[in-house]
Amino acid sequence: MSEMEQPRLASALAQKVVDTIAPTINRNVNIMNAHGVIIASTDAARIGTLHEGSAQAIRRDEVIRVSQADGSAGTQPGVNVPFALNDQLCGVVGVTGAPHEVEPLAGLIALTVQLLINQEREHSRSARRETEARDIISALIAGRAAPEVIDRSLSAHGLRGPKQIEAWIPRSVEEPLLEQPAKEHVRTSWINLSGAYWRLCAASKPAFAPEHANQERSLVSATVESASELMAETEALRAVLRYPNLVPRSSQRTMWSREIAVAIARTPARSLEHVATTAQRLNAEQARTLLLVATAASMSQAATDLHIHRNTLVQRLERISQVSGIDVRQSSQFLKLQHGIYARVALSQLDIF
Repeated sequence: MSEMEQPRLASALAQKVVDTIAPTINRNVNIMNAHGVIIASTDAARIGTLHEGSAQAIRRDEVIRVSQADGSAGTQPGVNVPFALNDQLCGVVGVTGAPHEVEPLAGLIALTVQLLINQEREHSRSARRETEARDIISALIAGRAAPEVIDRSLSAHGLRGPKQIEAWIPRSVEEPLLEQPAKEHVRTSWINLSGAYWRLCAASKPAFAPEHANQERSLVSATVESASELMAETEALRAVLRYPNLVPRSSQRTMWSREIAVAIARTPARSLEHVATTAQRLNAEQARTLLLVATAASMSQAATDLHIHRNTLVQRLERISQVSGIDVRQSSQFLKLQHGIYARVALSQLDIF
């Protein structure tokens, strides 16, 4: 429903309110739509008939109080309270009884109906947004939609300008962050597809927050502008997700290389065993040492990250060369050994990310 559409009062929702409240207040209650027709009542026989008092309340847009019963007109003492949503008349609540006694009750019922309508509209809007997000992310993962179609969908969803796509493998499907709702122009809700939870975000906003889930495995794309770039980023993330062990925990991200992870993820499965042989003799500690050296700004920084002396780090690297048979002082051989480590991780032979 668009924001400018006339609010509609559903009879099922109205009857639920009547059935819940009427026994408590021990009064006859009617709820009418914006045309004065009874759509919910304690007297089922009256549903679908025109309520004259409410028709009057609608015409005047004011509370109508009836102090005396009129047998010929079929009216009883009571009040008819009109209510609106977004400044548009939506319906009328009628309650029988002395007006000064039941008017507060009618007002409370009207407020309840307003709140429920708003809640229902918000739920409907949220469900629609989730469906739209699922369609967009599904198209990105499938990689078959035309970029211009993706662009239009993103714009309609409010995600214009720089954006990112995130993928998350939570340790538990009951993780509270999974329930984080979509936010207009900021992010979609988490969508469960292809073995992970996916979300689109405006790049100006923080990506997946590591402080909330330091041990969760997640991926965040580069910041992109166009749909074609976003499709390429999604394809890269999906490739890595084929091997969940390659997806880094937030606490291990500093030693992780997206480029190598993507390259290994795209390596034919039959070739992974061959690539892994170069690092076959390394243990987890040696693998971590090598990857921290590869990603650190300097040997001194790597030693600091490992909480060891620089000389100790040099000795470890010498030992790694002896064990692997590869001279890590040569950049091409060093890179080959890194690929071997990532291949072993993909094959679940090492768990270091």
